[in-house]
Amino acid sequence: MRLVLLSHKIGRTTPLYPGTPPIQLSQHRSIARGDSSNLWFIGMANHTGTHVDAPNHFYQNGRKISEYMPDELVFTKVRLIDIPKKPGDEVSAKDLEPYLKVIKGCSLLLVRTGLQRFRSSDPEAYAGKGLLFSPSAATLIRKEAPELRGLGLDAISVSTPLRREEGRESHRILLSDNRFLIVEDMDLEGKPSEYSYVIIAPLLLEEVDSAPCTVIGIIG
Repeated sequence: MRLVLLSHKIGRTTPLYPGTPPIQLSQHRSIARGDSSNLWFIGMANHTGTHVDAPNHFYQNGRKISEYMPDELVFTKVRLIDIPKKPGDEVSAKDLEPYLKVIKGCSLLLVRTGLQRFRSSDPEAYAGKGLLFSPSAATLIRKEAPELRGLGLDAISVSTPLRREEGRESHRILLSDNRFLIVEDMDLEGKPSEYSYVIIAPLLLEEVDSAPCTVIGIIG
């Protein structure tokens, strides 16, 4: 059995979608300063780093991430497809059509666009231009693959800051299925294309819509 980490660590330099409050890390107690233990204060928005969007993100009565049961956070027959894009591009229904058979046969679809290469080299482009997973692509998924329960991608969001309203519509289409989950800002660079299982492990924070998460792929 092989385990593959599909999520990023969160740190002070983590790219953030424009308008997201900055990450706060401060050491409250320190052994180096003479305290008996180390203790940190962590402050961040719930859509920071690799995170999972639940339906309540765009639907007032949609499910919050803490309302998901453990079996709903485990996905089988997971496939990764490559659709190369540049910052500011969109993933359209036409891009997905050649992969329809694959999409229909999995419970979680991972889309590797290659935008991750800009995450460190040009974080402003990665976060500020991003990528649009278009409403047409979202509609195709909902129509052609009703058993699909999740989408993950290596972009900061399914919504580009350059075309926010279209991105909001894509969120609404995907999350209209009250079991669906969207994982954004994933680490997919150089990762395998097939997984026996993928586990999404969010912070189970009560009240909030979505949360940062660790994502682990299992092969074999």
